[in-house]
This record gives sequence, C-alpha cells and structure tokens, in this order.
Amino acid sequence: MHHGLDIRYERGDAGALLEDRNVLALFEFGRSPLDAREARHVPVALPQLDDEAVLEVWRSRGPILTGHWEGMSFARCDGVTMGHLALDLNEFEGMRAASFRAYELIQGFLRQSPHHCPMKIWNFIPGINIGEGDLERYRQFCIGRSEALAADPAEQPPMPAATAIGAPENEPALQIYFLATALPGVNVENPRQLNAWHYPRQYGPRSPLFSRGTIMQINDLRQFLISGTASVVGHETHHDNATDQVHESVRNVDSLLSEAQRLLGGPRPSLDDTGVLRVYVRQPEAFDEIRQALDDRVPASTPRIHLRGDICRDDLLVEMDGVLTCD
Repeated sequence: MHHGLDIRYERGDAGALLEDRNVLALFEFGRSPLDAREARHVPVALPQLDDEAVLEVWRSRGPILTGHWEGMSFARCDGVTMGHLALDLNEFEGMRAASFRAYELIQGFLRQSPHHCPMKIWNFIPGINIGEGDLERYRQFCIGRSEALAADPAEQPPMPAATAIGAPENEPALQIYFLATALPGVNVENPRQLNAWHYPRQYGPRSPLFSRGTIMQINDLRQFLISGTASVVGHETHHDNATDQVHESVRNVDSLLSEAQRLLGGPRPSLDDTGVLRVYVRQPEAFDEIRQALDDRVPASTPRIHLRGDICRDDLLVEMDGVLTCD
C-alpha cells in the first residue's frame, strides 16, 4: 500500500471488509446514510447503475482512531481524517437550516481537530432540484452553507474541492462527508470555467463555495481531489445530450490536470489505474450512452462506478469526480 489514501472498488461484504483495521472509510451505495453501522461505514443513498455492485474502500496506514463528535462520526489516522454526518431533514424547517447546521458542525469539528484543513467535501442533497427559483433546494443549501461559513468574519471561508449531487427525493437525510489534513492543500481552478464563487446572480443568491480541485499531501504522496465536474464552460451549461456533455466534462477534467501540472511541476496527473472516477447519471435510461461516451475518452484501466443521482442544474445530465495520484 502506498502512503497516501488508497481507494479501490471491491466486491464483498461490508462487515467483513470493515474488519480490516487499515480501512479508513467504506462506502456502500443505495442505502440511507442513517443506516451507518459504525464510524467508518458510510452508506450513500445513490443507487449504483453498474452490472456488478461494488463497495468503495478507502485505506490508509493505521492505527485508525474512530469516534463521534456532536453527532458527527469520524475516522482518523496519522495523515488524514474522514468525517461524516447525516442530518434527518424532518428535524429542520428546511434545507437552508439543515445546511447551516451541517456546516456549523463541520467548522466546529475542524477547529478542534488535529486535521483542521478541509481537502474535499461531498454533499448529497435529497431532491436537489425541487422548488422554484431561489426556493430550489440546492440554492437553499448554498445559502445555509454560506451563512455558516461567514459566521466568523475573521475566518476566510475554506474553499476546498467539493461535490454536490441530488439523492432520491424520499431520502430523509442530508449527507455530508469530508477529508481533512493538518496542512492546507493546493486549490486548483479550471481556466475554462469561471470560479464558482464568482457565478452570476442567475444561479442563486449565494454562489457555491468550492474550488475545482484540491491537491492533498498525505505523508510522501500527493493526490488530486477533483470536484464534481460537468459540461460547464465559463459559467454556462453546454450541450443538451449526454454524449456531448460527457466529452465536455472530460475536457474540463483534462484542463484541470494540465493546471495541476503547471502548479506542481513534474509529470502531468493522468486518468489511469492509480486513481478512481465516479460518474453521476441523472437519467438511468442514458446510462449505456454515458458509459460508451466515457469509454471513448477515458482509459479502460481507470476504475470507475456509475451512480444514479441528480445534478445541481436541471439541464446537466452527467457529472464526474475522482481522486488521482499526482506523483
């Protein structure tokens, strides 16, 4: 095992895999996050579309400490912390209030953690596109997040990599999990895209707060955490069909990899078997088309999974994120 975060897709029983004390986190798809059986077990409500179901397994060098803090679960080793929370939306007046509470908890946790620098945050928002105009759940989520991060004006809101995907409408929980380390990462922006926090008002009263990618160093290994990347150029959605959106998304990932190389020097990070790719699919009937389009653009050796999930804009059909090794 290398000395960073080792991420693999594996078949097997979740309980049996969790017996491995080098497992930092195990993600099981198609189950409510409220079903988590222990701190390292992270069910995700998005169903998997692939022919064979797999588990996503994160391993790191032990020993791994697990625990709970203010309702949040965490697993920590020498180099990195994974934190996970699932808030039952039935206990909040709306998405804005739930998002505010979630990010208030994350900020509080990070302040007291030896790993206080967020590297990437994954957000799974039930019914993400429900609601008209500024009442859309994603826009309400962005407002709550922004308000929580701005609560202490002395602190610059962190802008790590992030993914925001819609979980099924009937899922009761807002789910957020994250990676954090002791030292800040290197945030990477895409020259083909407007920085997310500069989005114009048409996308909501509060802009999304995230970078397009973050380079994380754990021990002697640098890894590139790619944010949810879709068919957006500048700030506008491009294309109205799944194949072209996949190709545009891959162009955006390629642009990010080139920018990472410019910042780091050395070899260009690449989509290969040292990383993993997640693909989020809005319409299950487009799954075969999306898989074929991706096969045409991404090396067959790159491990990937396809999950059924809505994208933050209702005209986006596909989004992808991933973790790649830089060295």
